[in-house]
Amino acid sequence: MTQRDEFYGIIVPEFNDRMVERKLVTDGIDYLQDCIVEYEEMIEAGKKARIVFQEIAQRTQKNLEEHISNLVTLALKAVSPEFPNFIAEMVVKRNQLECNFWFETKGKRVPVMYSSGGGPKDITSFALIVSYWSLGNNRATIILDEPFRNVSPDLQGNVGDMLRMICDELNLQLIVVSHADTINESADREFSVNLIDEVSEVTC
Repeated sequence: MTQRDEFYGIIVPEFNDRMVERKLVTDGIDYLQDCIVEYEEMIEAGKKARIVFQEIAQRTQKNLEEHISNLVTLALKAVSPEFPNFIAEMVVKRNQLECNFWFETKGKRVPVMYSSGGGPKDITSFALIVSYWSLGNNRATIILDEPFRNVSPDLQGNVGDMLRMICDELNLQLIVVSHADTINESADREFSVNLIDEVSEVTC
């Protein structure tokens, strides 16, 4: 074997090994670059999806605010045009979504909680129950116990009309316990419960 053959016998295999190693490294770099591109595309898609979700959430929140505000205001105005408008306002506090309730009269807002007069509060409480019920696939019956005890007697007849309107509009059945005859007169059926000799007697 000549020196030349011996030289090529050492150099060529080493060169081939280096070429194989280089190709492995190059292939690895190409793979990593492809992964980086793919991850960047995923991050960008995630950002776009987040924007879409935020827009959907904001629209849903706005629709919910309007749904609740309109239904409660409708109930209030059906009882008395003098009653205030109702505003539901959703806000984020401490990373939690909260809902503020307002009475609004001539552009001035007062928190429902701190407003005077129990009548509007009773109507609002009832209408919020109906609003919640209307948002889901719930059973079409709601039971209320003396829900309008703070409404003045001269407006209780209007309360009965409001109940009838909401029941007809939403195909809702109400079972109401009340001592107000003017409210009871709007019922499809009225049951009277009287205590006789310490026994409750029901008549219709």
